[in-house]
Amino acid sequence: MTRTVTQENTPRDPAEAGPDLPSAEGIRLIERQVESALAEHPDILDAAVVFRGGTLEDAPPELCVRCGMDGRYPGLELDPGSGVCSLCTMYEEHREEIHGYFGDVEAFTARIRERARAAGSDYDCLLLFSGGKDSTYVLHQLVRLGLRVMTFTFDNGFISRTALENVETITKALGIEHVTSTRADQNRVFVQSLKEHKSVCNGCFRSLLDLANQLAYERGIPSIVTGLSRGQIIDERLLWFYRQGDFDAERIERQLAVGRQIYHRVGDRIDSGSDRAVDEVEVVDYYRYSDVTKDGIRALLAETSQLWSAPKDTGFCSSNCMINDVGVYVHKLERGFHNYESPTRWEVRLGHLARAEADAELRTPVNIHRVKSMLARIGYTDPGTREALGSRLAAYFVVREGATAGESELRAAAAARLPEFLHPEHWVQLTEIPRSRGVVTRRELPDPLDGAGKRLQLSAHGSAARATAAEGDGTAPVTAAQQALLESGRTGARALLLDLDDRPELGDVRRAVLAVVLHHEALRSCFTRREADGRWRRGTAAAASAAPVASIDLTRRAAQDESTLLRALERRLRERLDPAAGTLAQVVLVERGDRPSRLLLVVHELAADTASWRVLLEDLATALAQVRAGTPVSLPPAAGAPERASEHGDGNVEDSREDSREGSGTDTGTGTGTGTGSGSGTGSGHGTDTGTGSGSGTGEGAAADGHTLLPAAEGPPARLDRTTLAEPDSRALAAAPGGTALAVAAALQEVLGAAFGGTALTLTVTDHTATAGRPGRLVGAATASRTVTLPAGAAGDARPAVALTHLGDAAVPVPHGARFRAAGIPGLSLEAAPAGGHHPLEVVLHERDGALTVDWWSAGPLHRELAANGTPQQVARWLTSHAQNIQERTP
Repeated sequence: MTRTVTQENTPRDPAEAGPDLPSAEGIRLIERQVESALAEHPDILDAAVVFRGGTLEDAPPELCVRCGMDGRYPGLELDPGSGVCSLCTMYEEHREEIHGYFGDVEAFTARIRERARAAGSDYDCLLLFSGGKDSTYVLHQLVRLGLRVMTFTFDNGFISRTALENVETITKALGIEHVTSTRADQNRVFVQSLKEHKSVCNGCFRSLLDLANQLAYERGIPSIVTGLSRGQIIDERLLWFYRQGDFDAERIERQLAVGRQIYHRVGDRIDSGSDRAVDEVEVVDYYRYSDVTKDGIRALLAETSQLWSAPKDTGFCSSNCMINDVGVYVHKLERGFHNYESPTRWEVRLGHLARAEADAELRTPVNIHRVKSMLARIGYTDPGTREALGSRLAAYFVVREGATAGESELRAAAAARLPEFLHPEHWVQLTEIPRSRGVVTRRELPDPLDGAGKRLQLSAHGSAARATAAEGDGTAPVTAAQQALLESGRTGARALLLDLDDRPELGDVRRAVLAVVLHHEALRSCFTRREADGRWRRGTAAAASAAPVASIDLTRRAAQDESTLLRALERRLRERLDPAAGTLAQVVLVERGDRPSRLLLVVHELAADTASWRVLLEDLATALAQVRAGTPVSLPPAAGAPERASEHGDGNVEDSREDSREGSGTDTGTGTGTGTGSGSGTGSGHGTDTGTGSGSGTGEGAAADGHTLLPAAEGPPARLDRTTLAEPDSRALAAAPGGTALAVAAALQEVLGAAFGGTALTLTVTDHTATAGRPGRLVGAATASRTVTLPAGAAGDARPAVALTHLGDAAVPVPHGARFRAAGIPGLSLEAAPAGGHHPLEVVLHERDGALTVDWWSAGPLHRELAANGTPQQVARWLTSHAQNIQERTP
């Protein structure tokens, strides 16, 4: 029988939030006390504190007139004229597309049988059977369809005795093979789930799926069937895509398949011993193919009442699990809304549940005594107690312009002024606090648990807008460095081979790498050029495809052959990189029998510059250690991607007006008597921020305006020369005005001008050592190129013929305590790859132990002329002479 409520705006039962819930006035006092403490900090411009789970409104909450959804639900908007919520509006506008994701029972049956036939399985599917009403209905339908079914129950320690009896009775009556499993540390999983999600269901469902996946793989069953309702399917699987404006069923299904790979390989999981289990077992939601209503489910259960009994010891939102009410209780107190609000209201929109019955489910209070008993049993602090008030406080703050105070400093300042139980757990920095007539507009504050404080908003038309720089198509501007790389067509990547301390399992490496990929958006970027304006844009690709992890077994290969084999492997991995598809990295675990394994990393320059590699190696070391220890991966916060193309790290040579050729008329060996002197000859300051240009010099001799033009460089670039300067000379160049890059640029101007004519040279300079103003944990191509013309003041219209790249210290920045080290194999130690022939001449600088190496790359006929002229050797002599002059002049 359908339960109804007579009052539409049913008031919240005080018992629902626990006897320790402060009064409205008490909440006001708590918030003001914490706000006052924050306001005392000199860096704080404005602040607001919100007690989560409490409400200060005197009027009843606004509800959607159609589905009844609470207007306080994060991201929800109610149309002021019609009273209809933004989700209902979205559903009406995209009804056909939303229903297009769902199928019919015939399609379900064909899918299950086809997979079982292909696998040669004794069973068609493994049903997740809880003994509750939804999964019991599914089991009866699977049997009626003639499918060969095996059932699995996860006993989380809080399954109703009645539900377990249902499982035993029904499977025995239907002749179904059944397995029940548990997990010894499930209480720990519950606590972790409550900390991260404020719900028990997330951790429980992960344990359930991991165990079921393991069982299905071991028994050769290719499909797992769930009893998730359509409301749960939309809320948990589809709504994210809908909010991005994506309603394409096939595309969503592909992305969900990738998401499942990540879900099972990252986080607190049970290792089945083989990641093939994740690849070979498919999860199918039965209610995706069945349009049965709640009344239809109850009708079938009534027919089989001799087999199924409704549990009396569970909450209203579950018919099998008692601890489900703990999730409801904690979620409402710590996040401020019911965790079943969204899926239940979707059931109303779809016509599967009456609105009055949904109201009854969501407004019925939990059994406080039983909930508190279960909280004590699993060891989670009751958020309804005085000691846990801080866990329900969210502090929003705005810092003064130029101030540097961050979350950690503000936490410490608050701790010095407030009692421990009033220390806010959640902190969100904003550019301004939303206010109306001076009063904080609470519903416009972001949810601190949703995307690190970035709240998803649905407009009146159901479209999504996230609080980032992303535009309506979900893309964002590229950085200046990315723009330059994309325009050049460069396929450059850098490779690093690590020697590991032991022999980790491939599954552990995959989980660690995926955790790093998920943490850094740059590794999941994909790039497209807009047809309308020709501009490059950056989007986000699926994480699992962004950095695939493979393995290669060199056990039977001779140790002396490894370097050659790995260099060949690196070349193949480089060819697999695809910026358009979001494949910016390749990782291979190299297994070597009884010897420690190696890890080969190949990362596109679009995803990581020199400074980024330091961050990536730090996080990889942390993730590997945590995965091997069996703990969830938790990485330090990452800096967000730049929102403007030139926001971070221009990496330009300094705009120096001082002559970089200090000394007194020393001949540098160029044949032109390049005596130095004191004027303002070689400062670089008039280069325009144009990236790498768009062509190579052709023809010999100097241009009419005095620019040096180089012969064409045809074909793939090859190494011309590699010269290392003495350590004292290298250090002198680095300490000179303008630094190493400017000195080398000046040398190139003199020597190339003498060889090919001309007094001015235009170069593309990329200096990875210039990181001023760059966020410390920013990963991506943020070191931008500049077009520089020497000498300063020369016309800068000539296209750059030379690309000069300064990588800085070539020593691999292995974090302290990491269980790996650089293998030290040339070509696999973060050396830069040559460009794809965009510039006639590529000169790459890097330092090791204080000594500067100059690496030359070019192609014929320029390659032949430079070699014949001994140009690299002339530049080395110029730099050595210049360095010695600097040392002589230095006191």
